Amino acid sequence: MTRSRPALELKGRMLPITRVRVLEADPAGIRAQLAEMVRQMPQAVKGMAVVIDSDIDADLSALLAAFREVGIQPLAVSEGPLADAARAAGLPVVSKDNGKTAAAPAARPVAPPPEPVIVAAARKPAKVVSDPIRSGQQVYAEDCDLIVLNTVSPGAEVIADGCIHIYGKLAGRALAGVKGDESARVFCRKLDAELIAIAGIYAVAEQIKAGPVNEPALAWLDGGRLKIEAHKI
Repeated sequence: MTRSRPALELKGRMLPITRVRVLEADPAGIRAQLAEMVRQMPQAVKGMAVVIDSDIDADLSALLAAFREVGIQPLAVSEGPLADAARAAGLPVVSKDNGKTAAAPAARPVAPPPEPVIVAAARKPAKVVSDPIRSGQQVYAEDCDLIVLNTVSPGAEVIADGCIHIYGKLAGRALAGVKGDESARVFCRKLDAELIAIAGIYAVAEQIKAGPVNEPALAWLDGGRLKIEAHKI
């Protein structure tokens, strides 16, 4: 029988994929770090696609369960100590990472910093918000930049797949490049943030306060490290 239409269609859209390196084979510690990641940046964690990297032996079943419980989707495992267990579980095994590990600028990274390896390309016009973003509110700019013409209050959250521009005070949380865009930046006219993240690499309030607090500021990634410096906007 000849089909009149194809059964499959291939499209060229790329997905953001993050590598997660296992540093300690401690299920309780891993679960605690994942829980903190969810608390700090839930929008970035839910649905995150990851490749698991490890130079140490660990319980892969427990690792997969911990990731899936918080909404992280394991796609594959790198060659190494977990490769045989991955094949037995039906997961693909891919070539090993090149060894670069991105790190937050802080003394207390909450989780092994992810390394995005593929970035979605399509972008829409920027989303512009003129009203103050109040505590408990969340604004997400999907596939575009976010421009806030007012303040972001403590307890509020602004999220964008692209850059974030805040022309008032940033006192809440700002997460840019949440689909893995390492070129994303966060600009604000007055910095007093609870959290800033770019492509999953983030700093919390205690770390941010070492920088230009209550000044115009810019946050960006430089060689996989989050930098926050004074910058006029």
